[in-house]
Amino acid sequence: MSQIWSDRQRRTNQLVRRVAAHILAENPDGNQLLGLCRLTWITNAYEGDNPAYIHSTKIPALADAIGIDLKGLTLPAVASLVAQKFQDQELLPLILPHTGFTNFYKAYRNSARPWAIDNKNALLDIFRQAQSLNSDEEGEELAARIALLPSIPKANHPEQGMRPEFLLTPVCFALDPRLRFPIINGAGRIKALLRRVGVVDGTTVAKYRALVSLIGRGGIKDAADLDQLGLADQLDLLSDDQEQLRYQLPEQPQEGDELPSKEEEEVARLQQALSAVQRRLHNRMTNQLRRILDKWTLFEGRAADCRYDVLVRNYDGANNDLLIEVKSSTDASQVRMAIGQVFAYWHRLKGDTDDIHSAILFPSRPTDQIQNLLSWLEIGMLWLDDEHLYTHTDWLDGMATLITV
Repeated sequence: MSQIWSDRQRRTNQLVRRVAAHILAENPDGNQLLGLCRLTWITNAYEGDNPAYIHSTKIPALADAIGIDLKGLTLPAVASLVAQKFQDQELLPLILPHTGFTNFYKAYRNSARPWAIDNKNALLDIFRQAQSLNSDEEGEELAARIALLPSIPKANHPEQGMRPEFLLTPVCFALDPRLRFPIINGAGRIKALLRRVGVVDGTTVAKYRALVSLIGRGGIKDAADLDQLGLADQLDLLSDDQEQLRYQLPEQPQEGDELPSKEEEEVARLQQALSAVQRRLHNRMTNQLRRILDKWTLFEGRAADCRYDVLVRNYDGANNDLLIEVKSSTDASQVRMAIGQVFAYWHRLKGDTDDIHSAILFPSRPTDQIQNLLSWLEIGMLWLDDEHLYTHTDWLDGMATLITV
């Protein structure tokens, strides 16, 4: 699952809920309700410093939602104006970052407006219910209400209709304060996921039930993570064994009296218990690696016999995974333990194979002797300094921020 994309979806949730808090308390019209839907939309140009979606989609969506003409304004100017209109300065940091996540079908973008106007009362009730969801049972009721709405007609071909769930489940996700209402649309990854759980041809309610039941498994903590699960290389998370072997890498605790480390049970069999200082450093390093590698999908192992630190999915673009063991010291005993761990974990994950992709992450550059040992074993070497990831391993140069010789 892409952490960048999941976080973008969560930001969209925060923005839509903040805007909705102001307009749903009044009596919004169909255009304003469509504006909330459009705040979840993107176009193909959705990344970069000044992507096209901002002026073609995001600003017009805000204009619809608040009922003000925003043409010709920059995004900072729009954010300032909207914050001023609602006397809500907390809108500024929500409007400025990238938001939106669904590339809604172009053939239905225009026809969705008259449909929203015609179904304004039903949409208002649905949106208000979505912004105050308290349980999955209430969410299921909401899914049933969405299914009862008429199809959205296709532009110039009104006889061809689109399911209302394609338009409304993204905005219900964006309104849900619990972040548990699943996105059910025509995206390929969603179809793949629905097919995997056997409801691709099911009702809206059946799809809702099946998707919500996956939250909490395999590191899927909310519907933002769930939306990424349909990617082809993520579907193995749905098997019971893989759920433990590949678990979405979470933020690691760094403060407090209890500093749990997922490898403590195994480490205890190899050496004395880790000190709190070492555990804190270990988790800080893991979190730093998680931030640096946020463009990759990262997992951690939770099976009793395979508690690896990080697995980087398709790290090299050739469908090879990289197993990384994090060590809080370059001490020789830690290095020897890490060597044994990466080989044991790799065998548990991949079976009998000579094609091993593993690395050890250190808090600082190891000695030449350790470098030579790891090179001889064909184990990659990484270390951290400030916000940079270093390597002396040529086949890891696409991952590290700085390469040394």
